[in-house]
Amino acid sequence: MTIARYRFGSHTLDLARRELRCEDRPVALQARVFECLCCLIEHRDRAVGRDELVGAVFGRADVSDAQLAQIILRTRRAVGDDGQKQHTIRTVPRFGFRWTAAIAEEFAEAAAVAESDSDVAAAQVTHRDLAATNPAAARKPARPSPAPPLERVLRPALLGAAFALLAGLLTWWVPHASVRIGGTQSRADAAVPRGAIMVLPTDVTGAGDVAWARLGLMDYLADRLRRASLPVLASETTLGVLRKNPGLASDTTALREATRTAWVVTSQATQEQDRWAVSLVATDVHGVAQRGHGVHQDLLDATRAAGDRLLAALGGHLPPATEAETDPGLAERLQRAQSAMLANELDTARRILNEAPELQRSQPQLRYRLSQVDFRAGEYERGLASLDELLEMPGLQADPLFHARLLNARGAMLIRLDRYAEAERSYDRAVRLLDGGKYPAELGRALNARAVTRSSQGRFAQALADLGTARVQLVRAGDGLAVARVDANLGNVEMDRDRPAQAVGYFDKAADDFASMGAVNELAAMSGMLMTARLQLLQPARALQESERAWALRERIRDPAQRANLLLGRAEVLIATGQLSEARELLQRPEAGTVVPGDFRRREFLQMELAWHAGDPRSAALLAEEALREWPQRMRPRLRAWTRLRRQQASLRADLPLPDAGVANSGDSLPEVLIRAVTQRVRGDEQAADSSYRAALALAEQRGIAAEIAEVVDAHATWLLERSRLDDAGALVGRVAPWAERDFDLALLQARLFQKLGQHDPWQRALENARRLAGERNIPAELTLVAPSPTMPTHPEEVASH
Repeated sequence: MTIARYRFGSHTLDLARRELRCEDRPVALQARVFECLCCLIEHRDRAVGRDELVGAVFGRADVSDAQLAQIILRTRRAVGDDGQKQHTIRTVPRFGFRWTAAIAEEFAEAAAVAESDSDVAAAQVTHRDLAATNPAAARKPARPSPAPPLERVLRPALLGAAFALLAGLLTWWVPHASVRIGGTQSRADAAVPRGAIMVLPTDVTGAGDVAWARLGLMDYLADRLRRASLPVLASETTLGVLRKNPGLASDTTALREATRTAWVVTSQATQEQDRWAVSLVATDVHGVAQRGHGVHQDLLDATRAAGDRLLAALGGHLPPATEAETDPGLAERLQRAQSAMLANELDTARRILNEAPELQRSQPQLRYRLSQVDFRAGEYERGLASLDELLEMPGLQADPLFHARLLNARGAMLIRLDRYAEAERSYDRAVRLLDGGKYPAELGRALNARAVTRSSQGRFAQALADLGTARVQLVRAGDGLAVARVDANLGNVEMDRDRPAQAVGYFDKAADDFASMGAVNELAAMSGMLMTARLQLLQPARALQESERAWALRERIRDPAQRANLLLGRAEVLIATGQLSEARELLQRPEAGTVVPGDFRRREFLQMELAWHAGDPRSAALLAEEALREWPQRMRPRLRAWTRLRRQQASLRADLPLPDAGVANSGDSLPEVLIRAVTQRVRGDEQAADSSYRAALALAEQRGIAAEIAEVVDAHATWLLERSRLDDAGALVGRVAPWAERDFDLALLQARLFQKLGQHDPWQRALENARRLAGERNIPAELTLVAPSPTMPTHPEEVASH
């Protein structure tokens, strides 16, 4: 069991919720105060030095004493302490601070039982029909209008695909520990415990094909030290650090300080006639060196001997031999393949594994490594089939760690296939296997991944509990990169709860962490989620900035599904910002069609939206009709509803037969309510249409997402203006006026209102604003040719009075 809450006096610090309560009342808490509390409580058995506390709270070293003093003051106030009494936090002169209050720990299982089910039940009621068939799509309703901006239509409907891609990355690849570097370190760095180890690439001198050993031996050493229960940074993170800071490779002191690790391990392998000599040197923060040396005819055997001598000096225990280590040929082949994967050469890794002798090809470790290649290459069905076969093999019970890794890998495959309920069951089994606490890193990954599946199914309280306990386990394991993934998934939960403003803070921090760690795949996925959030917040310019950052990474992304997601995400943002030609070119690329199940019909929907925003409603209607022709109702039902709405709108504008005009619609999602409103308009039932529009606005306001509110206002106000109900339309337009400065369609709506009111100057300003935002989108000619009367009121604030 792992700690979920700390209790002291009348206070409770909830790790999952990142919340402090006093007598069951929430206490306002800044993020840095929370980190200060966690650091002091977790290390309550000793005094925490100033530098260590600064790193934990600020994530950087350049912090003044006054800044730290302010955080200590706020932390003491939060728990009812002060600098005089010091009954909770005591100052240790000329050193730092120490926690002195008595602490009661509440473990995860108890916390889960105590957790109220009300939030879960409420979440399950919302969009229950959708969650049953497509949990990824159930999380985000879409939002329509007669001519809705793309960012309002797409983000909820398409979020499932981006989330599935991110979830897969956050639960499988880069499976070990890591931290970030430089003077802008995050709290993820501070999560690395004392004693964390970075293993550098090996300097290899020898005859024959030994190029693989530079990265292969590095990873082999890191994995062996990790299996000896030592906290070791992920090889992928080490390479990311060196790629961003190549000058640090020869300066272990600077490298150790930058990464906040306690040990840096360098290694040399030299061939001497028919034998290999491997020498390891681990240097700590004081310059003290520990060494290991091994000699053997086989390179891996020499490395293992040197590593075992080193880990004894570092306080580790010899790990049990793996199946691969009993077969030197298999062990070398696996490390050759791993070296290729670290170099992002998936075809080479697959060739190395497939060229193995028949006996080796039947070994579980090799087949597991092949499934990793399948995952990276986007071959999810094939990888899943291979893992299912492995899980049927007898004898897995004798190796719970390997068994759990297979289950975690299977869950990641299922997430990419949009099968969240099945993935959750795989992670449940992995958690049960690992719950003894012997393997905190793997347990933390299983909990983190299970949180993804639970959040995707609307069970947010359970997801938060999993994330809290996952974070504790990963901090314990020294897995700083995995801690950053937990932070990213906290943001995903906020997105699932329709709280994009809260999610942005988590995403920004995680993206910074991933960037500084060189975690390219995670950074690209995180940028995609930030695009989602920014578009929901009606911030298209900032979404474009994220798109530029993600697009710059495309050549380093090997996963075909992620590359397609990157391409489609950029096309989406380009359409939202009026850059239609570039978006069209991207959508015509063949790789845009490589999508995961969570991306079902995404490309087709974007092509339809491109035609709509380019002013070609006939093509938009035909594309919508084609997309809907063989669209199963269970697949992406909300996106399907949006496509039906667009088909209806485009058909009406192009004078085509109106498909939905005579069809009763009883759905209660936002696009379905708006379909009903448009259908009622066509039938001439204005009272019913007005009622439906008001119901849509109430639903959007209840959810509180800016883009959804703007979407309904655009639809309703446009209809009211067509009927010269200027007072009602003005009241609606006034409530979204601040957003018109950054939203093209709202700027057009403002211009249309001021034109109808005869307010010349506001009309002209709104028109100029629309031109600024338009890009390649057309401004209706009637808005520019009809001059309002200058005798009408011209002050824009007068609109709000209508």
